[in-house]
Amino acid sequence: AYVSGLASLVEDEQELGAACIDMGGGATGISIFIKKHMIFAESVRMGGDHVTSDIAKGLQVPFATAERIKTIHGGVHATGMDDREMIEIGGDSGDWEKDRRRVSRTELIGIMRPRVEEILEEVRAILDVAGFDHLPSQQIVLTGGASQIPGLDMLAARILGQNVRLGRPLRVQGLPQAATGPAFSSSVGLCLFAAHPQDEWWDFAIPAERYPARSLRRAVRWFKDNW
Repeated sequence: AYVSGLASLVEDEQELGAACIDMGGGATGISIFIKKHMIFAESVRMGGDHVTSDIAKGLQVPFATAERIKTIHGGVHATGMDDREMIEIGGDSGDWEKDRRRVSRTELIGIMRPRVEEILEEVRAILDVAGFDHLPSQQIVLTGGASQIPGLDMLAARILGQNVRLGRPLRVQGLPQAATGPAFSSSVGLCLFAAHPQDEWWDFAIPAERYPARSLRRAVRWFKDNW
């Protein structure tokens, strides 16, 4: 979640206070920044793959088919039009004519929304424990591949009770258009981290009164040499 925050948060958000919620496949990372430093990090062991798994089980389709259905037809807010929007799907046998059936988008959203709500409620509990409400600013930025589910930002704003926006990699010149989506936030953040001067990470005083100075300095030197 740290590198996703580097890539997705604008400078004012990193300075005044913001949380980056990186909704990946297997987990959802949470990082909180203030004064351009990350001060808290945690994760929820659920992500977009769990939503896909729910679709696969609910519609009785292979995981790959469920992922395609989620990407093309997914959402978390049902409207009256969704009752009439039908999705053609197949089954496990591979015989399209035999297995072909139709489900409404409303039914699909009914499968997806409970899991998304569960993830966001876990995120809210973590932010509460971290004291996020006490920051000067409480901007929340959603990023990661699963954040692209239509309507997720509005649902997140309601559950988290904060300003929410969708984040994508920022401040990178020459980034290919195909790599500018939220799914690439962590990859771009890793590149930004690697390109950033590392000396400042080790500019801190060693608390000699609590730890043997010699052994701690040796540990710091080992990290410098190996990271």
